[in-house]
Formats: sequence, C-alpha cells, structure tokens
Amino acid sequence: MGVALGAGGARGLAHIGVLRALGEAGIPIDAVVGTSIGAVVGAIFAAGQLENFERQARRIERSHLLRLFDPVWPRAGLLSGDRAAEWLRGLVGEWRIEDLAIPFGAVTVDLVTGDEILIREGPVIDALRASISVPGIFVPFRSHDRILVDGAIRNPVPVSELEAFDVDVSLAVNLHARRVRELRRPRRRSERLKRETLASRLVDKVDTRLSRLRRRGVRSEGTNGNGPNLFEILTASMTVMEHELARHRLAHDPVDVVLEPDVHSIRSLEFNRARQAIRAGRTEVEARIDEIRSALARRRRRRRAYWPLAPGS
Repeated sequence: MGVALGAGGARGLAHIGVLRALGEAGIPIDAVVGTSIGAVVGAIFAAGQLENFERQARRIERSHLLRLFDPVWPRAGLLSGDRAAEWLRGLVGEWRIEDLAIPFGAVTVDLVTGDEILIREGPVIDALRASISVPGIFVPFRSHDRILVDGAIRNPVPVSELEAFDVDVSLAVNLHARRVRELRRPRRRSERLKRETLASRLVDKVDTRLSRLRRRGVRSEGTNGNGPNLFEILTASMTVMEHELARHRLAHDPVDVVLEPDVHSIRSLEFNRARQAIRAGRTEVEARIDEIRSALARRRRRRRAYWPLAPGS
C-alpha cells in the first residue's frame, strides 16, 4: 500500500494521526509521497522519527513558530526558510531519500518549466525545503537550473505520484474536503486589536526587519487595521486554490481510499492546534479502517488470481 499525504499547512499535522492509527491497526505502508506539509510528515515517518515529531508538535506554541520565521530583504519571498529548514534537519538529519527505510518522494514544482517534479533521491532536507516553499512566503529553493516551489500549486494530494512506486493499493489523505475559511469578516479596529493572530505578529516581525534595513519606520497596511495582512492573503489564496485542485485531481486520479480528516476549522498557520489535528487524523482512520482493509484484501485476491501456477499444479 502507498500513502499520499496532502498539503494544508497546520492541517497537515493530521497526517501524524493517520500514520499512527494505520500502524496501530497493523496496516503496512510500503511507500509514501507528500506535498508541502505532507512531504514533511512523510519524510519524518520514513526516517523513523514520527513519534519524536509528534511529541514536538504537541508542544508547539505560537511563540515557538515566530522563532522559525526569518524575514529577508531583498526578497524572492517574505521568509528565507533557513530556520525552518534547520529545525527540520534536526528531525531528518543528513539522511538521503534513497537510504530511508520506506520508499519516499516529495512533490514540488519547477517555476521555470511549470513541471511537477517528484524528488526521489538526494538529501531529504533539500526535498523538504523545496516542497514547503509556498510562493510569496518562502524564498524558492534553487537546485541546479531549477527554481522549485510548493508542489501544492499543481498537485495538493499527490496520489498520482504513487504510480512511480508500483503499489497495489493507493490511499490519499485530503485536507481540503471542506472549504477552509482562512479569513474572518472584517471587524471594528478595537475588536481586531484584541484578536492578535500569528499572521499579524509575523507581519509585525517583517516590518521590524524592514525598518532596520531601510533605517526608517515601515508599517504594512492592514496589519492592525480592518483588512487582512499579507500572510493572511497569501495563505488564503493558496487554500482556495488547493481546495479546487484537490477536488479536480481526486476526481480523475485513480485512488482506492480517500481519507478526509475534519480539519476545516484549522487555519494554515495554526500549528499550535496540533492536538486537534492529530486527533482528527486518527478519528478518520478509525472510522474507515474496514474500508481500508477491504481494499487491501480485494487487491490481494486479484493478485493471487493472476499469479502464475507452479509447475505440476
């Protein structure tokens, strides 16, 4: 069985619950592919570090996330991504993809050609850095003559890439089954100030960095006003696109089982809600475990039916 883990920012922590529940149910996973946060969780799972990652994820607070974001100028993105990559390196070390215990692939997109790229070899950390590079937020990852960004702009639930691993049963985890509302309706200024979001704090951090570099105060319109700020606009735009792409791709790409954890209330940057996301992933597997087992049994019977008979039988 191969598992395709979809994109979705903080909602992707549901993948932890999915993989843990499958393991506890005795369901073997023979290959895993992922896009964006799906690539991160998939690689950590293939490296045997899922329990360690789960412990860290459950302790995440907004203040921890702020330390991982590193504004840059001039920019090909708001954040360099170096700190996030170093944190991930602490989980996957210097492993190469081809040396992982479970076959793994990370999906990204080459902005030069527009091609979808499945990375199946080389340093794990490079593949993850490429796959999480949300356009506009993280600086793209350069690999030789390629400029690589988040694979979700073409394939947010990369079940089609499981064909490269020759699996019998494909299982997809779609985090966009229901529309996600990243933005709230504009509120009065006084109410907005009371509801300080992670996105607003990130924009403040970018503003502070820019003011130091430019040696004058700079404020981003919408940071403390009624309108959404830049991080909120970018994440909301990606979420709308991912929902539509996931619906289209899953309607056409062959797949045996599609899991749809209920994470629509978790916004892309709300990694501090890890417990809820992990629980949603586990709950979805528990509710669909009979369907997963049936798909495995059905494929096994089909494989036996076409297995060549031994001489004299």
